[in-house]
Formats: sequence, structure tokens, C-alpha cells
Amino acid sequence: MHAYIRQTIADKYGKEVADNTSILYGGSANGGNAKELFACPDIDGGLIGGASLDVEKFIPVIEGF
Repeated sequence: MHAYIRQTIADKYGKEVADNTSILYGGSANGGNAKELFACPDIDGGLIGGASLDVEKFIPVIEGF
């Protein structure tokens, strides 16, 4: 989906704009999936919800980024 969004931006506004647009993951990022998610080329960051409320859960998310 993130690649599709980036391609749609590129088609409409050009590659330079698409390459300079931050696309965030807004699902359930957590210590168990953060490394894999943030390794995806079209995911530039994430909106971290519940995992950010507990330092023990949040540190693995940061380490995954």
C-alpha cells in the first residue's frame, strides 16, 4: 500500500515530490514487527499508539527504527 501511495504521488506531482514525501505506517507497530515494517522502502516512519505508553514496549519499537 505504501508503494502504491508513493507511486500515486509520483504520477500526480512528480518523482522528486514523491521521494521527498514522508509516508508513515499507521497500524499497530510494536516491538515484534517494527524492524520488518521500518525496513520497507516506502515506510518512512510510524504513528505509534499503545506501545508508546509503556517504556518496556516502546524501546523495541525505537530499536526497530
